[in-house]
Amino acid sequence: MTVPSSVRRGATLPAAVLVGTLLPVLSLPAAQADPGCTTEAAPPGELPLPLPLPAPIGPGERCDDSEAPVTSSVSAVPAANTAGFIARDSVTFTFTGAHTDADADPIAFECQFFNTPEAPADDKWTPCASPQTYSDLEDTRRQLGGVETPYTFRVRAYDAADRGIDATSPTNLLLGTGGAETDLPDTDQTPEETSFKVDTQRPVASIFNTPFDRLTPERPMLTTDSPTLRINGNEPALVFDCDIDGRAVPCRDDNVTFSDLGPGTQTLSVSVTDRAGNTSAAPVTTTFTVPEDLVAPGRRWKTRASRQAFGGDYLEASAYKTKLTVAGVDVREVRLLATTGPKSGKLKYKTPGGAWRKVRLGGKTTKRGQVVVVRNEQSAPFTGKIAFRVMSRGKPVQLDAIMLR
Repeated sequence: MTVPSSVRRGATLPAAVLVGTLLPVLSLPAAQADPGCTTEAAPPGELPLPLPLPAPIGPGERCDDSEAPVTSSVSAVPAANTAGFIARDSVTFTFTGAHTDADADPIAFECQFFNTPEAPADDKWTPCASPQTYSDLEDTRRQLGGVETPYTFRVRAYDAADRGIDATSPTNLLLGTGGAETDLPDTDQTPEETSFKVDTQRPVASIFNTPFDRLTPERPMLTTDSPTLRINGNEPALVFDCDIDGRAVPCRDDNVTFSDLGPGTQTLSVSVTDRAGNTSAAPVTTTFTVPEDLVAPGRRWKTRASRQAFGGDYLEASAYKTKLTVAGVDVREVRLLATTGPKSGKLKYKTPGGAWRKVRLGGKTTKRGQVVVVRNEQSAPFTGKIAFRVMSRGKPVQLDAIMLR
Protein backbone atom coordinates (compact mmCIF):
# COMPACT_ATOMS: atom_id res chain seq x y z
CA MET A 1 0.00 0.00 0.00
CA THR A 2 1.31 3.47 -0.94
CA VAL A 3 0.90 6.00 1.89
CA PRO A 4 1.01 9.77 1.20
CA SER A 5 4.17 11.45 2.45
CA SER A 6 2.19 13.49 4.93
CA VAL A 7 1.21 10.31 6.68
CA ARG A 8 4.80 9.11 6.84
CA ARG A 9 5.68 12.36 8.58
CA GLY A 10 2.92 11.86 11.18
CA ALA A 11 0.32 14.19 9.57
CA THR A 12 -3.35 13.41 10.05
CA LEU A 13 -5.47 12.49 7.00
CA PRO A 14 -9.14 13.28 6.76
CA ALA A 15 -11.19 10.43 8.13
CA ALA A 16 -12.95 9.83 4.82
CA VAL A 17 -9.67 9.49 3.02
CA LEU A 18 -8.30 7.11 5.66
CA VAL A 19 -11.40 4.92 5.54
CA GLY A 20 -11.42 4.90 1.77
CA THR A 21 -7.77 3.90 1.71
CA LEU A 22 -8.08 0.99 4.13
CA LEU A 23 -11.60 -0.17 3.28
CA PRO A 24 -10.69 -2.54 0.39
CA VAL A 25 -8.33 -4.57 2.60
CA LEU A 26 -10.61 -4.70 5.61
CA SER A 27 -13.67 -5.67 3.64
CA LEU A 28 -12.18 -8.87 2.07
CA PRO A 29 -12.14 -12.21 3.94
CA ALA A 30 -8.88 -14.12 4.55
CA ALA A 31 -7.80 -16.12 1.51
CA GLN A 32 -8.27 -19.91 1.46
CA ALA A 33 -6.21 -22.74 -0.07
CA ASP A 34 -7.29 -22.67 -3.67
CA PRO A 35 -6.88 -25.69 -5.97
CA GLY A 36 -6.98 -23.29 -8.89
CA CYS A 37 -4.20 -21.13 -7.49
CA THR A 38 -0.96 -21.38 -9.47
CA THR A 39 1.15 -18.76 -7.70
CA GLU A 40 1.51 -17.56 -4.14
CA ALA A 41 2.89 -14.17 -5.09
CA ALA A 42 0.58 -11.37 -3.95
CA PRO A 43 -1.51 -10.01 -6.86
CA PRO A 44 -1.85 -6.26 -7.50
CA GLY A 45 -4.40 -4.49 -5.23
CA GLU A 46 -7.79 -3.40 -6.52
CA LEU A 47 -10.36 -0.93 -5.13
CA PRO A 48 -13.92 -2.28 -4.86
CA LEU A 49 -15.44 1.26 -5.12
CA PRO A 50 -14.52 4.18 -7.41
CA LEU A 51 -12.74 6.67 -5.15
CA PRO A 52 -10.74 9.80 -6.10
CA LEU A 53 -7.48 7.97 -5.28
CA PRO A 54 -4.92 6.33 -7.57
CA ALA A 55 -5.42 2.56 -8.00
CA PRO A 56 -4.11 0.09 -7.16
CA ILE A 57 -3.26 1.10 -3.62
CA GLY A 58 -1.35 -2.11 -2.69
CA PRO A 59 -1.17 -5.89 -3.11
CA GLY A 60 -4.30 -8.01 -2.98
CA GLU A 61 -4.86 -11.23 -1.08
CA ARG A 62 -2.53 -14.21 -1.44
CA CYS A 63 -3.76 -17.69 -2.28
CA ASP A 64 -2.14 -21.01 -1.41
CA ASP A 65 -0.89 -23.03 -4.38
CA SER A 66 -1.89 -26.43 -3.04
CA GLU A 67 -0.66 -28.51 -6.00
CA ALA A 68 3.06 -29.26 -5.75
CA PRO A 69 4.84 -30.50 -8.87
CA VAL A 70 5.41 -34.25 -9.22
CA THR A 71 8.71 -36.04 -9.82
CA SER A 72 8.78 -38.57 -12.60
CA SER A 73 10.81 -40.41 -15.22
CA VAL A 74 13.85 -41.33 -13.10
CA SER A 75 16.33 -43.52 -14.94
CA ALA A 76 19.92 -44.63 -14.30
CA VAL A 77 22.85 -45.38 -16.58
CA PRO A 78 24.00 -48.04 -16.18
CA ALA A 79 20.75 -49.60 -15.06
CA ALA A 80 20.88 -52.18 -12.30
CA ASN A 81 20.52 -55.77 -13.46
CA THR A 82 17.87 -58.18 -12.22
CA ALA A 83 20.02 -58.90 -9.14
CA GLY A 84 20.13 -55.18 -8.31
CA PHE A 85 23.81 -54.63 -9.21
CA ILE A 86 25.83 -52.38 -11.46
CA ALA A 87 29.39 -53.22 -12.49
CA ARG A 88 30.75 -49.67 -12.64
CA ASP A 89 31.92 -47.18 -10.02
CA SER A 90 29.86 -44.31 -11.40
CA VAL A 91 26.19 -43.87 -12.20
CA THR A 92 24.20 -41.08 -13.85
CA PHE A 93 20.56 -40.35 -13.06
CA THR A 94 18.18 -38.42 -15.28
CA PHE A 95 14.82 -37.21 -14.02
CA THR A 96 11.99 -34.85 -14.83
CA GLY A 97 9.18 -33.09 -13.02
CA ALA A 98 5.83 -31.70 -14.08
CA HIS A 99 2.94 -29.60 -12.82
CA THR A 100 -0.43 -31.29 -12.63
CA ASP A 101 -2.25 -28.01 -13.18
CA ALA A 102 -1.74 -24.85 -15.26
CA ASP A 103 1.10 -23.66 -13.04
CA ALA A 104 3.88 -22.12 -15.11
CA ASP A 105 6.39 -21.67 -12.28
CA PRO A 106 9.86 -23.12 -12.83
CA ILE A 107 10.52 -26.56 -11.34
CA ALA A 108 13.71 -27.29 -9.43
CA PHE A 109 15.04 -30.48 -7.83
CA GLU A 110 16.91 -31.66 -4.77
CA CYS A 111 18.48 -35.04 -4.19
CA GLN A 112 19.75 -37.44 -1.56
CA PHE A 113 22.35 -40.12 -2.23
CA PHE A 114 23.47 -42.43 0.57
CA ASN A 115 24.90 -45.83 1.41
CA THR A 116 23.83 -46.20 5.03
CA PRO A 117 21.20 -48.36 6.73
CA GLU A 118 19.32 -45.24 7.82
CA ALA A 119 18.20 -42.55 5.40
CA PRO A 120 19.43 -38.97 5.95
CA ALA A 121 17.23 -36.57 7.86
CA ASP A 122 14.55 -34.77 5.88
CA ASP A 123 16.52 -31.52 6.04
CA LYS A 124 19.52 -33.17 4.36
CA TRP A 125 18.53 -32.58 0.74
CA THR A 126 20.93 -30.91 -1.68
CA PRO A 127 20.09 -29.01 -4.87
CA CYS A 128 20.59 -31.07 -8.02
CA ALA A 129 19.82 -31.01 -11.71
CA SER A 130 19.31 -33.68 -14.33
CA PRO A 131 21.57 -35.41 -15.28
CA GLN A 132 23.14 -36.06 -11.88
CA THR A 133 26.32 -38.18 -11.72
CA TYR A 134 27.94 -39.86 -8.72
CA SER A 135 31.47 -41.21 -9.20
CA ASP A 136 34.19 -43.16 -7.38
CA LEU A 137 31.64 -45.42 -5.72
CA GLU A 138 33.06 -48.14 -3.52
CA ASP A 139 31.88 -51.71 -3.93
CA THR A 140 29.11 -52.66 -1.55
CA ARG A 141 30.44 -55.15 0.98
CA ARG A 142 28.84 -57.62 3.32
CA GLN A 143 28.58 -56.15 6.80
CA LEU A 144 27.81 -57.72 10.15
CA GLY A 145 25.00 -60.19 9.77
CA GLY A 146 25.78 -60.73 6.10
CA VAL A 147 23.80 -57.67 4.99
CA GLU A 148 24.87 -55.62 1.99
CA THR A 149 23.70 -52.03 2.26
CA PRO A 150 22.79 -50.70 -1.18
CA TYR A 151 23.21 -47.19 -2.50
CA THR A 152 19.96 -45.23 -2.59
CA PHE A 153 19.15 -42.25 -4.78
CA ARG A 154 16.18 -39.99 -4.05
CA VAL A 155 14.97 -36.97 -5.97
CA ARG A 156 12.03 -34.64 -5.46
CA ALA A 157 10.70 -31.70 -7.46
CA TYR A 158 9.57 -28.40 -6.01
CA ASP A 159 7.99 -25.16 -7.16
CA ALA A 160 11.02 -22.89 -7.37
CA ALA A 161 8.93 -19.70 -7.27
CA ASP A 162 6.43 -20.59 -4.55
CA ARG A 163 8.59 -22.51 -2.07
CA GLY A 164 10.30 -19.34 -0.90
CA ILE A 165 6.98 -17.68 -0.18
CA ASP A 166 4.99 -18.18 3.00
CA ALA A 167 1.43 -18.01 1.69
CA THR A 168 0.15 -17.11 5.14
CA SER A 169 2.31 -13.99 5.37
CA PRO A 170 0.20 -10.78 5.20
CA THR A 171 0.21 -8.57 2.17
CA ASN A 172 -0.83 -5.57 4.26
CA LEU A 173 1.92 -5.25 6.80
CA LEU A 174 0.16 -2.39 8.50
CA LEU A 175 -2.93 -4.40 9.33
CA GLY A 176 -1.45 -7.92 9.09
CA THR A 177 -4.03 -9.06 6.54
CA GLY A 178 -4.09 -10.46 3.05
CA GLY A 179 -2.37 -13.79 3.73
CA ALA A 180 -3.81 -17.23 3.01
CA GLU A 181 -4.98 -19.41 5.88
CA THR A 182 -2.68 -22.26 4.85
CA ASP A 183 0.70 -22.79 3.25
CA LEU A 184 0.67 -26.31 1.91
CA PRO A 185 4.02 -27.81 0.81
CA ASP A 186 5.37 -26.67 -2.51
CA THR A 187 7.64 -29.75 -2.62
CA ASP A 188 6.67 -33.18 -3.94
CA GLN A 189 5.89 -35.26 -0.84
CA THR A 190 6.49 -38.58 -2.63
CA PRO A 191 10.11 -38.51 -3.89
CA GLU A 192 11.21 -40.96 -6.54
CA GLU A 193 13.68 -43.51 -5.19
CA THR A 194 15.90 -46.22 -6.61
CA SER A 195 18.50 -48.48 -5.00
CA PHE A 196 21.35 -50.59 -6.33
CA LYS A 197 24.55 -52.32 -5.28
CA VAL A 198 28.01 -51.89 -6.79
CA ASP A 199 30.44 -54.66 -7.71
CA THR A 200 33.31 -53.73 -10.01
CA GLN A 201 35.65 -56.62 -9.17
CA ARG A 202 36.11 -59.55 -11.53
CA PRO A 203 35.57 -62.85 -9.72
CA VAL A 204 38.17 -65.60 -9.66
CA ALA A 205 37.56 -69.33 -10.05
CA SER A 206 39.66 -72.10 -8.54
CA ILE A 207 40.05 -75.84 -9.18
CA PHE A 208 41.09 -78.09 -6.32
CA ASN A 209 41.82 -81.82 -6.11
CA THR A 210 43.62 -81.64 -9.45
CA PRO A 211 45.31 -84.94 -10.33
CA PHE A 212 48.94 -85.40 -9.33
CA ASP A 213 51.59 -86.98 -11.49
CA ARG A 214 55.19 -87.02 -10.33
CA LEU A 215 56.56 -87.84 -13.76
CA THR A 216 54.60 -85.29 -15.79
CA PRO A 217 53.04 -82.83 -13.32
CA GLU A 218 51.92 -80.42 -16.06
CA ARG A 219 49.99 -83.21 -17.81
CA PRO A 220 48.99 -85.75 -15.19
CA MET A 221 47.54 -89.08 -16.20
CA LEU A 222 44.19 -89.95 -14.65
CA THR A 223 43.39 -93.38 -13.31
CA THR A 224 39.67 -92.90 -13.90
CA ASP A 225 37.48 -91.69 -16.74
CA SER A 226 35.21 -89.85 -14.28
CA PRO A 227 37.40 -87.55 -12.17
CA THR A 228 35.93 -85.56 -9.27
CA LEU A 229 37.32 -82.05 -8.89
CA ARG A 230 36.49 -79.31 -6.43
CA ILE A 231 35.28 -76.14 -8.21
CA ASN A 232 35.18 -72.92 -6.24
CA GLY A 233 34.94 -69.13 -6.59
CA ASN A 234 35.86 -66.16 -4.42
CA GLU A 235 32.40 -64.53 -4.30
CA PRO A 236 28.93 -65.71 -3.29
CA ALA A 237 26.19 -66.63 -5.76
CA LEU A 238 28.51 -67.13 -8.74
CA VAL A 239 27.45 -68.66 -12.04
CA PHE A 240 29.98 -71.23 -13.22
CA ASP A 241 30.86 -71.87 -16.86
CA CYS A 242 32.93 -74.98 -17.52
CA ASP A 243 34.12 -76.68 -20.68
CA ILE A 244 36.45 -79.49 -21.62
CA ASP A 245 38.27 -78.70 -24.86
CA GLY A 246 35.46 -76.32 -25.86
CA ARG A 247 32.63 -78.72 -24.98
CA ALA A 248 30.35 -77.27 -22.32
CA VAL A 249 30.01 -79.41 -19.21
CA PRO A 250 27.80 -78.75 -16.18
CA CYS A 251 29.54 -77.59 -13.01
CA ARG A 252 28.88 -75.69 -9.81
CA ASP A 253 30.50 -74.48 -6.62
CA ASP A 254 31.07 -77.95 -5.22
CA ASN A 255 32.73 -81.28 -5.85
CA VAL A 256 31.94 -82.02 -9.49
CA THR A 257 32.32 -85.39 -11.20
CA PHE A 258 33.05 -85.18 -14.91
CA SER A 259 31.70 -88.52 -16.06
CA ASP A 260 32.73 -90.86 -18.87
CA LEU A 261 35.47 -88.76 -20.41
CA GLY A 262 36.95 -90.07 -23.61
CA PRO A 263 40.66 -90.93 -23.97
CA GLY A 264 43.31 -88.33 -24.68
CA THR A 265 44.84 -85.16 -23.27
CA GLN A 266 42.13 -82.66 -22.34
CA THR A 267 41.85 -79.26 -20.67
CA LEU A 268 39.12 -78.27 -18.24
CA SER A 269 38.44 -74.51 -18.21
CA VAL A 270 36.37 -72.83 -15.50
CA SER A 271 35.20 -69.21 -15.50
CA VAL A 272 32.68 -67.51 -13.23
CA THR A 273 30.25 -64.62 -13.48
CA ASP A 274 29.15 -62.70 -10.42
CA ARG A 275 25.83 -61.05 -9.59
CA ALA A 276 26.86 -57.79 -11.23
CA GLY A 277 27.73 -59.52 -14.50
CA ASN A 278 31.51 -59.38 -14.04
CA THR A 279 33.24 -62.40 -15.58
CA SER A 280 36.64 -63.88 -14.79
CA ALA A 281 39.48 -62.02 -16.48
CA ALA A 282 40.74 -65.44 -17.61
CA PRO A 283 39.46 -68.94 -16.93
CA VAL A 284 41.34 -71.22 -14.57
CA THR A 285 42.45 -74.42 -16.29
CA THR A 286 43.80 -77.84 -15.58
CA THR A 287 45.11 -80.28 -18.18
CA PHE A 288 45.13 -84.06 -17.82
CA THR A 289 45.27 -87.20 -19.92
CA VAL A 290 42.57 -89.85 -19.78
CA PRO A 291 43.68 -93.42 -20.60
CA GLU A 292 41.86 -95.58 -23.11
CA ASP A 293 39.76 -98.44 -21.80
CA LEU A 294 40.99 -101.75 -23.18
CA VAL A 295 38.57 -104.01 -25.05
CA ALA A 296 39.13 -107.74 -25.47
CA PRO A 297 40.40 -108.46 -29.03
CA GLY A 298 39.41 -112.11 -28.90
CA ARG A 299 38.34 -115.01 -26.75
CA ARG A 300 41.77 -115.52 -25.19
CA TRP A 301 41.32 -112.25 -23.29
CA LYS A 302 38.58 -112.42 -20.70
CA THR A 303 36.64 -109.37 -19.57
CA ARG A 304 36.27 -109.18 -15.78
CA ALA A 305 33.81 -106.79 -14.19
CA SER A 306 35.02 -104.68 -11.27
CA ARG A 307 33.71 -101.47 -9.73
CA GLN A 308 37.26 -100.44 -8.90
CA ALA A 309 38.51 -100.94 -12.46
CA PHE A 310 38.81 -98.21 -15.08
CA GLY A 311 35.56 -98.20 -17.01
CA GLY A 312 34.11 -100.89 -14.72
CA ASP A 313 36.09 -103.87 -16.04
CA TYR A 314 39.57 -105.15 -16.95
CA LEU A 315 41.11 -107.77 -19.26
CA GLU A 316 42.75 -110.98 -18.11
CA ALA A 317 44.80 -113.60 -19.98
CA SER A 318 47.09 -116.39 -18.80
CA ALA A 319 47.78 -118.35 -22.00
CA TYR A 320 51.31 -118.09 -23.36
CA LYS A 321 51.78 -115.60 -26.26
CA THR A 322 48.26 -114.17 -25.97
CA LYS A 323 48.55 -110.91 -27.91
CA LEU A 324 47.01 -107.43 -27.70
CA THR A 325 47.69 -104.48 -30.02
CA VAL A 326 46.81 -100.80 -29.74
CA ALA A 327 47.34 -98.19 -32.47
CA GLY A 328 48.76 -94.69 -31.92
CA VAL A 329 50.13 -91.71 -33.81
CA ASP A 330 53.39 -89.93 -32.92
CA VAL A 331 53.49 -91.68 -29.57
CA ARG A 332 56.33 -91.29 -27.08
CA GLU A 333 54.81 -92.22 -23.74
CA VAL A 334 53.05 -95.50 -23.04
CA ARG A 335 51.56 -96.37 -19.66
CA LEU A 336 49.33 -99.21 -18.52
CA LEU A 337 46.82 -99.50 -15.70
CA ALA A 338 47.50 -103.07 -14.58
CA THR A 339 47.63 -105.46 -11.65
CA THR A 340 51.10 -105.80 -10.20
CA GLY A 341 52.52 -108.21 -7.63
CA PRO A 342 54.11 -111.63 -7.11
CA LYS A 343 51.21 -113.47 -8.74
CA SER A 344 51.14 -111.45 -11.93
CA GLY A 345 52.25 -113.05 -15.17
CA LYS A 346 54.98 -111.80 -17.48
CA LEU A 347 54.34 -109.31 -20.28
CA LYS A 348 56.41 -107.91 -23.13
CA TYR A 349 55.81 -105.14 -25.67
CA LYS A 350 57.13 -104.18 -29.11
CA THR A 351 56.79 -100.94 -31.09
CA PRO A 352 56.84 -100.89 -34.92
CA GLY A 353 60.33 -101.90 -36.03
CA GLY A 354 61.52 -102.46 -32.49
CA ALA A 355 62.46 -105.47 -30.39
CA TRP A 356 60.42 -107.13 -27.70
CA ARG A 357 60.94 -105.54 -24.31
CA LYS A 358 59.83 -106.49 -20.82
CA VAL A 359 56.98 -104.80 -18.96
CA ARG A 360 57.52 -104.77 -15.21
CA LEU A 361 54.45 -106.19 -13.48
CA GLY A 362 56.20 -107.67 -10.43
CA GLY A 363 56.10 -106.55 -6.84
CA LYS A 364 56.03 -107.78 -3.27
CA THR A 365 52.31 -107.27 -2.83
CA THR A 366 49.39 -107.47 -5.20
CA LYS A 367 48.06 -104.07 -6.27
CA ARG A 368 45.26 -103.48 -8.75
CA GLY A 369 44.99 -100.50 -11.03
CA GLN A 370 48.66 -99.51 -10.76
CA VAL A 371 50.29 -97.14 -13.23
CA VAL A 372 53.01 -99.06 -15.09
CA VAL A 373 55.35 -96.93 -17.23
CA VAL A 374 56.13 -98.81 -20.46
CA ARG A 375 57.84 -95.89 -22.26
CA ASN A 376 58.56 -92.37 -20.93
CA GLU A 377 58.29 -89.00 -22.66
CA GLN A 378 61.95 -89.01 -23.68
CA SER A 379 61.43 -92.10 -25.83
CA ALA A 380 61.58 -91.90 -29.62
CA PRO A 381 58.14 -91.43 -31.18
CA PHE A 382 56.35 -94.09 -33.18
CA THR A 383 53.23 -94.26 -35.30
CA GLY A 384 51.41 -97.55 -35.71
CA LYS A 385 50.56 -100.43 -33.42
CA ILE A 386 52.25 -101.26 -30.16
CA ALA A 387 51.95 -104.99 -29.43
CA PHE A 388 51.74 -106.70 -26.05
CA ARG A 389 52.28 -110.45 -25.50
CA VAL A 390 51.80 -112.63 -22.44
CA MET A 391 55.08 -114.44 -21.81
CA SER A 392 54.10 -116.68 -18.91
CA ARG A 393 51.99 -119.78 -18.48
CA GLY A 394 49.31 -120.09 -15.82
CA LYS A 395 49.93 -116.70 -14.17
CA PRO A 396 47.31 -114.14 -15.18
CA VAL A 397 48.14 -110.80 -16.76
CA GLN A 398 45.47 -108.25 -15.87
CA LEU A 399 45.34 -105.08 -17.96
CA ASP A 400 42.83 -102.32 -17.33
CA ALA A 401 43.60 -99.31 -19.55
CA ILE A 402 46.38 -97.82 -21.65
CA MET A 403 47.67 -94.29 -22.20
CA LEU A 404 49.37 -93.41 -25.50
CA ARG A 405 50.77 -89.90 -25.62
